[in-house]
Amino acid sequence: MAKIGAGDLDFSDAETDLREALEEHIMCGEKLVRFYALNDGAAETIRQRARAAAVAENEFSEQFPVLASGAMVDQLRQNGPTVTGVKEYDDGIAIFLSSARYLMKRSILDLTDVPEAAAAEFGDYEQLIGVKHERIQAVDVLWVSKMHDIAELRIDFPLGMLQRQAEIAADIAITNFTALVGQAAFAQQINLFPVIQSLYNRQGDGRMVELGFMVSGSAQKLEKTRRDTECCREEAYHIGGVSALETPIAPYRTSVMWTVPIGDEVSTEPEATLRGESKQTLETEPFLGDLIVRNCANMLDYGHLRDRILDHAGLFQ
Repeated sequence: MAKIGAGDLDFSDAETDLREALEEHIMCGEKLVRFYALNDGAAETIRQRARAAAVAENEFSEQFPVLASGAMVDQLRQNGPTVTGVKEYDDGIAIFLSSARYLMKRSILDLTDVPEAAAAEFGDYEQLIGVKHERIQAVDVLWVSKMHDIAELRIDFPLGMLQRQAEIAADIAITNFTALVGQAAFAQQINLFPVIQSLYNRQGDGRMVELGFMVSGSAQKLEKTRRDTECCREEAYHIGGVSALETPIAPYRTSVMWTVPIGDEVSTEPEATLRGESKQTLETEPFLGDLIVRNCANMLDYGHLRDRILDHAGLFQ
């Protein structure tokens, strides 16, 4: 402690590592993701424009990837979306777009903290839940791959945010990113609906923890499991029920987790969710563009999840 107080210890390397880890998590963790195929002629132009994107000169970019709070977020809300970073990696180029966004947090309140004057009104309740709205700095990312002709739109989607909010944020982000790299980056969105069936068919590829499907075009089923290593595809009740059917089931919704080593004796369980609608199983060409990504710590586990999804979408064949 004396050495710390005297300034004899140098933590600059640790600070650099922490900032890099934070940057990766901002880029990969808790996102709503859309993929876009780039044609051969446009891909390199988009990469060049991404490298040249101008970063705003303000306090948000100066402290990035450290995020703002309180009054600074209010200022960000007034100013609108702003480019707070551009960074090139070995496999791609990232543009970071910051904006203010509302987040709804739920918490269990202690009944003993309720004022005496109001306590009698809640005497019959066993639990109180408080809802708090908080404004945060959200960071949306445009990733332009250098390995494949693919662009990714990654919209901040933390727990407590409605999916509709993320979808609106995606529209705003596309407008801002289009001004930087051109419309060609978003001209051809990749359809992820076929990935649902492909994941279901590929037993052993991740652990399916949620499965929504239609039976004979009319009966709707939703199965979930979060127990240890259980998988909806391999659960005995599911196998028994499906084997008794005369026609195959039609999956329209799923969540899959993979176990990914990211360090010495450290692994994560990134989760991919595809939320189609039951009525889409009756369509000849159903479309689903949004992928929900949870539990990613860095580029390693996110990259594993993304590559599995794109493989099932037929992009790597």
